[in-house]
Amino acid sequence: MTTVNSDDSDFDWLANIYTLHGAINHPSELHGLLIGHLAGACHLNKSEWLSLVLDHMGADAFDETRQAHVKQDLDEYRDAIDKELESDSSSLVLLLPDDDYALSERAEALAIWVRGFLEGIALAAGARLGQVDSELQEIVRDLVNISQMDTRVSEGEVGEREFFEVAEYVKVGVLNLYADFNQPASNDIEGADQAPTLH
Repeated sequence: MTTVNSDDSDFDWLANIYTLHGAINHPSELHGLLIGHLAGACHLNKSEWLSLVLDHMGADAFDETRQAHVKQDLDEYRDAIDKELESDSSSLVLLLPDDDYALSERAEALAIWVRGFLEGIALAAGARLGQVDSELQEIVRDLVNISQMDTRVSEGEVGEREFFEVAEYVKVGVLNLYADFNQPASNDIEGADQAPTLH
């Protein structure tokens, strides 16, 4: 993902917007919400997305006097994530603080990201989420457990490895759910033999 401001990571860029607006929630959760909607095959338009951001921050309006083009930047960010997932879902990167942050902060952000994802996919998929196969139901249960995990982790190599493994499991689980809810329609599959596909 290319950041709007190349000097910042995506997390720092979004965290700065959240700080500027006195946000009541965590930026990682917003990204999880967006990915949850997309995994549930719900593509938010510009208006829906910006309303979601404001609601999540607990803000009444965007402050474009202090941060010009913030609405445009946020919508370009949403659009880029949507297109990247659609073209190559394996490109998914969880929006988490980078390695400069304490491991406990990153673990907390991961749990918060998963909470956002679960809320997003529940809103997007609705009753369909309870009808997935047993393997995906187990993934959902695991994600619920991860969202509630104790984030007081030990700094050091062991803690880093455990964090990486959990984060990778989250990513794989999310991609499995995304693949299930975003399968091409049968008429698209039939037409695949008749029209070339560009990659």
